[in-house]
Amino acid sequence: MNTQELKMSCNEAIDYIKKNVNVYDILELSYNRVFTPGEVLNIDTSEYNGKKGLKLVIHVSEGTFNPNVEIDLEEIKGELIEIVHISKDKSERVIILIDKCDI
Repeated sequence: MNTQELKMSCNEAIDYIKKNVNVYDILELSYNRVFTPGEVLNIDTSEYNGKKGLKLVIHVSEGTFNPNVEIDLEEIKGELIEIVHISKDKSERVIILIDKCDI
């Protein structure tokens, strides 16, 4: 698996996800003491109440009561620490370290 490590601001990371993450890819999100690894089931970039949104539905890999969660990355972008993106064919792995966040 080809691995790449990038440093980005939270806004650049959001743009990366919008442009590069597809349904059935794997994302591992680390934010505010939460680690959410799982398969992406849906990506929604709609506007909500006049604000940009980036909602992901993720089937969480860990054993939880409800393994599907919806996360609005625009809402938590200030808390993002690290994102790992693995393509569904597992040929590419991108580690994004969040450098700063200008909200």
